[in-house]
Amino acid sequence: MAQAEQHDVVPVTMLSGFLGAGKTTLLRHLLENTKLKIGCIVNDVATVNVDAKLIRNDRTRDREQGNNTTSDLADTIELANGCACCSIADELFTSFEQLLTLADRKGVKYDRFVLENSGVAEPQNIRDKFSEAIAMGNPLMSRIQLDTMATIVDSGSFTADYSSRTPVSARPDLGEGGNLRPVVDLLVEQIECADFVILNKIDQLDAGQLESLKGIASSLNPLSKVFTCEQARVDLEQVFGREAQSLVAHLNIEGQHRGAVAAATAMSAHDSAHSHSEPAAGVEHDPENCKMCEDGRSHDHNHDHNHDHSHSHHDHGHAMAEGDDHSKHGHEHKHEHGHGHTHSHKRQETTAAERFGIRSFVYKRRLPFHPQRLREMVLRWLPVSSNAALEGQAPGAGESPIKTVLRSKGFMWMSHSHTTAFYWSHAGQHFEIRDEGDWWAAVGDDEWPTQQAQRDVMLADFDFQNGFGDRRQEIVFIGAGMSEEDISKQLDTALLQPAEMSKYVENYKHMPDPPHPELTQTPKA
Repeated sequence: MAQAEQHDVVPVTMLSGFLGAGKTTLLRHLLENTKLKIGCIVNDVATVNVDAKLIRNDRTRDREQGNNTTSDLADTIELANGCACCSIADELFTSFEQLLTLADRKGVKYDRFVLENSGVAEPQNIRDKFSEAIAMGNPLMSRIQLDTMATIVDSGSFTADYSSRTPVSARPDLGEGGNLRPVVDLLVEQIECADFVILNKIDQLDAGQLESLKGIASSLNPLSKVFTCEQARVDLEQVFGREAQSLVAHLNIEGQHRGAVAAATAMSAHDSAHSHSEPAAGVEHDPENCKMCEDGRSHDHNHDHNHDHSHSHHDHGHAMAEGDDHSKHGHEHKHEHGHGHTHSHKRQETTAAERFGIRSFVYKRRLPFHPQRLREMVLRWLPVSSNAALEGQAPGAGESPIKTVLRSKGFMWMSHSHTTAFYWSHAGQHFEIRDEGDWWAAVGDDEWPTQQAQRDVMLADFDFQNGFGDRRQEIVFIGAGMSEEDISKQLDTALLQPAEMSKYVENYKHMPDPPHPELTQTPKA
């Protein structure tokens, strides 16, 4: 036991991106130019793991040419039986164990492991696997830690992929083994679920296109650092070095949401207070001195009630019918709450806003949406071609304030369910609403986080005046030329009116929230 405690924890970098974006080129660039001892796990769902062969062919060629500088580029484990985010999660952790066993046998220490995902892998799900392993006490987690997440993007094809209406399964050029998930949805996840966004192949863009793409990437993920490069030649020390800074790797979907909300709120405050590039006083977030960032980085909390949303994205357009009480459907939800905060990277979002009119804001309200009015007044006007929430209804023709939105996401309170927190997700041509679990107010204190710092962050979402707990509308909107006032007015038309709210209270008085003694205390400032 004493010997096991002496092992250093090996940091893991997860590398994501579509097939052809440059993942393997980046990995080879790392292995050929680093002094670090790197172990690789390559996930390719093709019959022949081409990526691993490329790495090993380099090693063989160097030996034949008598070049010893890269003769031991990396110990590599191949995952060739499926996608790391779903069918071979157990094999993924077994591969880490194999690398550690190899290191112990050789008496060497790895400085870092790099997991190269398949082109269609969903980084959010793989990140969740690490969190679940920690929660379950997997002993492997005492030897490895998901440290950073990097996504490499093909700059030349970004616009086409973002505008795509096709599912991943119809695009084998992006990676084999894809499902029916829209290409744009996966592209946005890979960008948003990253500490480092690497815009590769920038030689395919002119200066204006590149600046625009940088602005979009930093707006989609204000928690990341954006790099630009050709041939995947990025600053290796910043991305893979021992001191590489990370945040997203330690969050979950709610943590990312909190970060996006904080960034959009700061940006709105900046826009309101100033007409120049200096940040508004009090809106810059300092990660080095934020105790909540230290205390609330990676809390994963599961409400397991028979319905697991850990992999698939369920579209609940079918539940939009007026009077349909989702609370009675008997669903079991996995609601993972994380606590994220914006870590500033020289205010990339400010540059995007000033140069290309890309900005963001947060729509916050403490009333539920009326399902039918939401569909009629808002959803049918979204600038998308795929919208199951319309239930076959034709999209609205003509102009609408919300048609200027490029990306929107966040938590929703719907009047047909008193307990379920719904998630609004719009990217490019795709929109969906899915249930993301139960509101914290709807579950007992015994399922709340145990650490007080985490509870304080959670309780900050509660309204101590209206008695509805953390139920709310909290949706981040990102777009070019948006009018926050007009979009907010459009959304407001879908909120319950006073008489409807009285009926809502009457309908759900038979299913009160569990008692929460802590809520009777004065909340901390």
